Amino acid sequence: MTTTPARPRPPHHPGDDVRRFADDPLRWFGGDRDAMHRLPAPDLTALQLAALRLRFTELAGRLPVVGALAREQHLDHIGTLDDAAPLLLPHTVYKSYPASLLSQGRFDQLTRWISQLTTVDLGGLDTAGCDSVDAWLALIDDGTRLRLAHSSGTSGTMSFVPHTAEQYALLYETVRQDTVPPGTAPDEPVHVVWPSHRSGRSGIARHATAMSEQLARHSPDHFHTLDPGHLSADLMLLAARVQAAGKRPGQAEIPPALREQRDRYLAARRSAPQAMRRFTADLAERLRGERIVSLSLWETSYQWARAGLDQGLDDVFAPDSVVMPGGGTKGSVLPQDWAAQVARFAGVPSVRLCYAMVELIMLSLVCPAGAYHVEPWIVPYVLDPGTGGPLPRQGTVRGRAAFFDLTADVYWGGFVTGDHVAVSYDSCPCGRTTPRVEPGISRFEDDDKITCAATADALDDALDYLADAAL
Repeated sequence: MTTTPARPRPPHHPGDDVRRFADDPLRWFGGDRDAMHRLPAPDLTALQLAALRLRFTELAGRLPVVGALAREQHLDHIGTLDDAAPLLLPHTVYKSYPASLLSQGRFDQLTRWISQLTTVDLGGLDTAGCDSVDAWLALIDDGTRLRLAHSSGTSGTMSFVPHTAEQYALLYETVRQDTVPPGTAPDEPVHVVWPSHRSGRSGIARHATAMSEQLARHSPDHFHTLDPGHLSADLMLLAARVQAAGKRPGQAEIPPALREQRDRYLAARRSAPQAMRRFTADLAERLRGERIVSLSLWETSYQWARAGLDQGLDDVFAPDSVVMPGGGTKGSVLPQDWAAQVARFAGVPSVRLCYAMVELIMLSLVCPAGAYHVEPWIVPYVLDPGTGGPLPRQGTVRGRAAFFDLTADVYWGGFVTGDHVAVSYDSCPCGRTTPRVEPGISRFEDDDKITCAATADALDDALDYLADAAL
């Protein structure tokens, strides 16, 4: 099989400015997106190892949970990438606070808890005025570089992953290389279609904000959303808790501050099909033939496409538009040809599926050979499902996915996921040399996973319990 020859490596070698690679990999590669995935494998391994040693040296002594793990393993030095495998954290670390802190609104204690998982100084934050999760998250947004990404709360509580504003900017500056034609001015906005709420602080909603900033360049005329409002973390948490408790309609006590949000959400829910039809028809009128970028969950992308196709709308946007569904089915049932329907509506040759998760600053677009190449700043691990030990970094190996995000400079970037994957370390037919996750990703059934955003159906089902409450 013929492969594309590797491009010459950028003018660096693995010993050059490791911190610059870890903090800003795109610039380390000279802004060359293609070169990021064509570094010879031994050079990439050496570069990642140097960056991993840097993060271990700087963070292990400042993050109690990592320090404790290192002492248990008698680990004071990272000799190989696999030496860090025992330090990969289960995602439950990010919801390890007592659940009563959320239910009782003890945001002072929540702040002290999250401060044990990050090196960012949160001591100056005054939580006295926080009367909600939304207010607490806004306080941290406004007063620090942290951008906590919360989970959907489907387990009855929420995970909070301490990413930073710089990480999201880095990610979408890189995604811009994948989605904007060469020669586009750095400050030129592109049309972004986001068929959901305009803002929020869940794992996926943080991507919406980053796309608005980095792709639409803060232009309201270029950021097109289905719902102009904010998806409340408090409402998501309350809905999930009521559903998890098995309460029946009318049994839930709705805090007064949330009643207006609940009523607004339920009203929007009742009109959702019509709203999606109007949103889609309006886009087809205003942006027909224009180049757009759209990222959404599989199910949302399909609902958006069906709203257009059912109105006789197809080939709506420019054929070089980029439509990036991600996240898998999230438990929904989609027709086998759902992706083809989305492509037909949008007018693109095909959609570009992506692999991402709330724990990582990574959005891996599918390559021409159908695989998801892991970004060079992410170290992939495949763990034996039985022992938890790392499997060899050669050939194709199958097991539990884990990753280390080298851009994480104020928290520990190593995570164990619930994904069952096959990872190939061989060069890809597409010419890229980075390790790749093969298609066919599934979940381990017993995994209590982080879910970056409640699906529309899941949130609707939960809010059914609230619909008759306090009426």
